[in-house]
Amino acid sequence: MKLKPIKVSVLNQYIKKYLMSNSILNNLRVEGEVSNIRMSKSGYTYFSLCDENSCINCVAFFADNISKNGDKIVAEGELSVYEAKGTYQLVVRSIERVGLGKILLDLEALKEKLKAEGMFDRHRDIPLYPAKIGIITSKTGAAIKDILKTFETVRADFEIIIYNTLVQGEKSKESIIDGIRFFNRNKTDVVLISRGGGSFEDLNIFNDVNVAEEIYKSEIPVVTGIGHETDRTLADYVADIYCHTPTAAAERIISGYKDIEEKLRSLKYTLQYTTLNKIMIMQAELKSDRYILKSSLPIEKIFKYKNDAENYKSIIADHTTAALTDTSHRLEMLMEKLKGYNYSNHLKNGFALVSDRNGNIVRSLEHVHANEVIDIRFRNFKIQAEILSAEEVK
Repeated sequence: MKLKPIKVSVLNQYIKKYLMSNSILNNLRVEGEVSNIRMSKSGYTYFSLCDENSCINCVAFFADNISKNGDKIVAEGELSVYEAKGTYQLVVRSIERVGLGKILLDLEALKEKLKAEGMFDRHRDIPLYPAKIGIITSKTGAAIKDILKTFETVRADFEIIIYNTLVQGEKSKESIIDGIRFFNRNKTDVVLISRGGGSFEDLNIFNDVNVAEEIYKSEIPVVTGIGHETDRTLADYVADIYCHTPTAAAERIISGYKDIEEKLRSLKYTLQYTTLNKIMIMQAELKSDRYILKSSLPIEKIFKYKNDAENYKSIIADHTTAALTDTSHRLEMLMEKLKGYNYSNHLKNGFALVSDRNGNIVRSLEHVHANEVIDIRFRNFKIQAEILSAEEVK
């Protein structure tokens, strides 16, 4: 005889009533480390309580502004079922803080060890105008979008190479390390390691000692932009330059290019202001001369001086206009020259950029040899090709 089926909601309600009837489960004191803590808009606190082997979801219907990821606490409350999803959780009534959890204690000990070894003391400068920038991040993450958007704010000719990597979980460690080694082999001017914000667990891979050591061994200056402003990992401490966010890191790398544009705008403003000021002074002098002429006799001289003044005024205006036109032309030439340095414009017209495996641009026949592998960069993609033969074309 088959049992009569019941609805899922009925089953969850039954389990909840069963748990609520258990006096032990209604009055629990559970010790563990806080993980993945977050606040809801309603003011509730959600977190996980973990030990070496297990975790349990917890909810406190109050705002806990003191506890942090890694804190060791004793949570007092009751076990309950969240009927909508059929999961059980600890409903916390009060929190007693015991101290730092093992994760944070181990992290602090590791931080002190690396600091004592001098790994936090190296702060190399990055090139003012980097021509080749390497980025280690996930191509599908939010960080790369912010970085590229920031790079687009300047009109400059620099190459961007993205090393697609995992930025979360154990498998990401080797991926990040491989990225650092890749850019050291390919000799970029700077390496940016980045990812968007996340929980303590999400960012914890950047606290790995192997990742920190690889950053320290890098021959190329490393800039980090990991998480939000409140996040700082071992990777940030070891890096040559630490920035609070991916956007801030991108801004730091291209700051030299932005300074050039600011200087050009400043020079243009100074030139315009100085010219207009000179014109105003000359106009005032002309008015003064006109008054003197009117008060002088005979009439013939007055008319002569007046005509001379008008001629001088016309000459000054012509010279000033010519000077402004010449200066404006030179500024336009400089701007066009800057645009011309941007090879992306040539790529849009169907041209390609050919370089050898070391990133050197191929300019003449002597730079290539048969059977060598070259990189061919188009507008939206890049290919590798093997040279079958090479000969001079006349």
